[in-house]
Amino acid sequence: MSALKNSLVKRLLEQLPPEELYTFSDRQVAVLYKSEQSLPRTSHTMHIRWSVPFPGKGFYLVIFAGKERRSRQRLLTDKKFQVLPRILLAGVVLCGCTTLLGLVYGQRMMSAAKQRSAFELDASDNNVHPTVVPFKYDQEQCENSYREWKDDQCVDYEHDYTF
Repeated sequence: MSALKNSLVKRLLEQLPPEELYTFSDRQVAVLYKSEQSLPRTSHTMHIRWSVPFPGKGFYLVIFAGKERRSRQRLLTDKKFQVLPRILLAGVVLCGCTTLLGLVYGQRMMSAAKQRSAFELDASDNNVHPTVVPFKYDQEQCENSYREWKDDQCVDYEHDYTF
């Protein structure tokens, strides 16, 4: 029994009481190792384990994802049990896509409304509002910049008041 190198067989044999462990022959232990090697490996592409603290014992959620390795016969025998998860998965995907498209559509409509209101503001404001240019302090500077000097202020008729 010095060949206890595989974790599953090692844990199983360590859990046995000593009087039961001595009843196993070396050949039986070797058969256990050989059968363990034929077990499928449980490496998954995605392995998420999420523990949620809750009064009492709490609970956890585990999500595995990866390539399907079960045989076709086993999949066909489990078909009646796979209907509900497939419906739930389709529902979650549909809700997620609907939510995402709704958010994108809402964002698009808000930006279009902002553009429309900005365009309407520009279109409705065809009137020219005279603007006082604050950095022209004398008549000569004002008239050299093609503006009009009026009431001791330089007035610009070309730009609107938001300039």
